[in-house]
Amino acid sequence: MMSTVGNALQILALVVALVAAACLVAGVKRRRESLVNLGYVLVFANALLLTCCIALILVCLLTENYSLAYVVSNFPNTDSALKPLYQVSAVWAGRQGSLLLWTWLISLYAAVVAWRRMRTTDDLSSVALGVTEVICALFTATLVLSESNNPFMPTAAEYLNADGTLVSPVGGMNPLLMHWAMILHPPATFIGYAGATLPFTYAMAALICGDLSSRWVELADRLAIFAFIFLTIGMALGAVWAYVVLGWGGFWAWDAVENASLFSWLTSVAMIHSFTMYRKHGCFKKWSMFAATLTFIFVVLGTFITRSGLVQSVHAFAEDPVSTYFFLGIMVLAGLSFLIGLMYRHGSYEDDDEIESMLSKNGSYYLTNIVMVVAAILCAYLTVSSSLPSVLPLGGQVIAAGAYNAVARPVGTLFCLLMAVCPMLGWRRTDGAAFARNMRVPAILGAIVFCALMALFAFKFAPLYDQIVADGGDAAAALTEQGPKAYYFALTVLAFLAASLLFASSAYLLARGASARMRNKGENPVTAVFNLFRHSPAQAGGYLTHLGVAIVLVGLVGSSMYVREVTLNVDAAEGQTAQVGAYELVFTGTSEYADSSDNMIKQVDLDVLDAATGAALGHISPSMEVSASNTGQQTLHASVMSFPLEDLFVAFQGLNADGSLSIHVKVNPLIMLNWIGAGVAVLGIVLAFAPRRATPLLAADDRAREEGASHGA
Repeated sequence: MMSTVGNALQILALVVALVAAACLVAGVKRRRESLVNLGYVLVFANALLLTCCIALILVCLLTENYSLAYVVSNFPNTDSALKPLYQVSAVWAGRQGSLLLWTWLISLYAAVVAWRRMRTTDDLSSVALGVTEVICALFTATLVLSESNNPFMPTAAEYLNADGTLVSPVGGMNPLLMHWAMILHPPATFIGYAGATLPFTYAMAALICGDLSSRWVELADRLAIFAFIFLTIGMALGAVWAYVVLGWGGFWAWDAVENASLFSWLTSVAMIHSFTMYRKHGCFKKWSMFAATLTFIFVVLGTFITRSGLVQSVHAFAEDPVSTYFFLGIMVLAGLSFLIGLMYRHGSYEDDDEIESMLSKNGSYYLTNIVMVVAAILCAYLTVSSSLPSVLPLGGQVIAAGAYNAVARPVGTLFCLLMAVCPMLGWRRTDGAAFARNMRVPAILGAIVFCALMALFAFKFAPLYDQIVADGGDAAAALTEQGPKAYYFALTVLAFLAASLLFASSAYLLARGASARMRNKGENPVTAVFNLFRHSPAQAGGYLTHLGVAIVLVGLVGSSMYVREVTLNVDAAEGQTAQVGAYELVFTGTSEYADSSDNMIKQVDLDVLDAATGAALGHISPSMEVSASNTGQQTLHASVMSFPLEDLFVAFQGLNADGSLSIHVKVNPLIMLNWIGAGVAVLGIVLAFAPRRATPLLAADDRAREEGASHGA
């Protein structure tokens, strides 16, 4: 019954999406208001049908209805207090559910836009909704036409008893996904992915309608920022999950699926900056359309990589031909549509993208776009290189993490330097004397921060580098493969310099804005800061975001470039000790027990002491869980002890052949700054997105109402 209803809803949603697209586009072209209005109604209907699909799966999971094979494969077999939330997250835990979630979210975005625009039903929004419905229909088709993507396939009869219960425990949610971060990470990421569809569809609508004013950007701008917020949150949550769950002590491995979320994030930066220039100064018109299109293509490329079998990844799903051809077709169609539309409308563009001087805000924005787009394309190429023909550069080769680091570190440092200097530059051209005045205070503040970071480098990181190299092993090899010691140190110093300048310039601009309010409005410091974000949220939020990025950059230097790592083989006898860096680990015992789901837990108990003074710092208990229902899958539950300047990460990896305990230990410097900086950056983006008294969107609404009154569209 559930399978029949679910499949019927999906097929009906596919048909409704196609009819909605036809009504919207034809209604605009033929000036038939009735068709446009019908299209808007069908947009709501499509969203409702896909909502019912999601609700159907959720009800099955919450009621333990195993009639759907998807529920059997993804039901969380656990006694955790978070089990009800895991039952909800199981909706998107598998390949079928995650694709349905994505499709549903696209339909919800379309419904929200339709609700906001239905009073005016302007041409741009109507055509954009039509394009969105086409995309939604293509996504729905991948659910309907592929058994491996269809979440409503029935469970085989041999797996069920007469009363609908399982004959025996089979499948179930991957234990690695039973973590609070994975309750939030996938939906946050997919909200970002789905949101990236709308800027692209508005760009296509502008080309189709021939309206190359800034209206389409004004209508899509806040949608783009909203999507970017969730892309950022999704990446941060994914990093947290990888750090505390996967047991390897890191938060980014340059895995193909990890990279997939990075592509669209990088181009989103270029898109949002281009939108700003388009709205405020009437330039970067082609850049805006290009960035919106490329962001959408990279979003689809992410799921293409995940589902096509194109590249190998521990996060990827099994190969599916329908997914391969459909998502490849969507990318090609999007790219061709943009190119054809741009060529067709080429004569309508005013040549206002010319950069008079690279030493200007315009030039800085242009360089930022170049850096972001090139970085995204290069990262994408390296990610798929293993599947490319050998005649192409790096074709057929799997690119190691070290190669990505070698490129990303200098590029990221350059990007932060651009962020630090850009606000101090003038529009079109920069007066040297004015620039010197603007940079004087940030330079002094930055010098103070830089000196503090250089002290950290001289007294901690430089000696640590020598110790890691002397220890040998994989950690030493990872350092030496990045180049000579002098280059490595120079890159560290340059990164600290960029972070110091970016931190100082961002803090200075925020302080200057608050100070101006205190001076001109007579406000106290707290009120001045509050009103600064209230009345100038985009600018103040942007500076706060830059401040967060500076903090993250410092954290990345420590937590990715100066990590001490060792695998200890400890005899299973109480009192055995081992030293890693400034910490002494004292083995105090082991235990083994079964939880209520019959999963076997093997735990190691360790006391942590200060190696220099012998003072007790705490107790940690890393463990290993062997799943009873998931074919003996092992899950490492690492223990992390956090200190102001570093984390001590300890994972129990099992028994060696000689009976000794294998314990993986990492000392991750400054890693806490990654989480703090990411939080500050997200807060800045959210504040920049916050509603304003007067927004460009309101102006666009007014113009749309005037147009609607004139021709009834």
